[in-house]
Amino acid sequence: MKKILVVDDQRIHREYMEEVIRKSGRYELLPSLTDAETAVSMCRQRHVDMVLMDIHTGGRFDGIEAAELILKEHPDVLILIVTSMIDSDYLTRAREAGAAGMWYKDESPERLADVIDRIFEGERIFPGEPPVVRIGAISSDELTPSEVKVLRLIVEGYEYDEIGEELGLKLSTVKWHVSNILHKTGFPNRTRLAVAVSQKKFIVPSSVELE
Repeated sequence: MKKILVVDDQRIHREYMEEVIRKSGRYELLPSLTDAETAVSMCRQRHVDMVLMDIHTGGRFDGIEAAELILKEHPDVLILIVTSMIDSDYLTRAREAGAAGMWYKDESPERLADVIDRIFEGERIFPGEPPVVRIGAISSDELTPSEVKVLRLIVEGYEYDEIGEELGLKLSTVKWHVSNILHKTGFPNRTRLAVAVSQKKFIVPSSVELE
């Protein structure tokens, strides 16, 4: 029987995933963990076939970093990244780390049990794009790629000149992008915009650990 490890620091999500595995009758549930760092050690100590890995847990590194470490040492382990974070950077990082899939806790249309089955059958399951959320007056997919890059740096607390330096843009271009974003979303200033975007988990500040 295939052995599955659940790693999630939020009890309600952890218990839901545990219940899905138990009810399937097809898999053995290993003792669950609350941090990604311990998951790396667990995979060294006993046989694990699949890890359901939350992104933001306790420990020195996040779930995607832990996934990459696990796969370097145990390339046959299947890792499904599970998260409520819809930041597109996480989708990219999960693919690059070698994860077998990503499942959004609050947004994915697929049932978790089906995703687990399909991954064990050899599929790689990633959404084409992160879920769409409302940001003020618009949907997140109404922002252009350039606007998302600027918005990410706004959320990180960058000033206009710093955004320009980071993205290689003129100051006037940065201000034009910011003005467009504020106009589209309807927020009166960058601070209100950044707070709203972070709360929606569309972009997660690197200094903040949520979930």
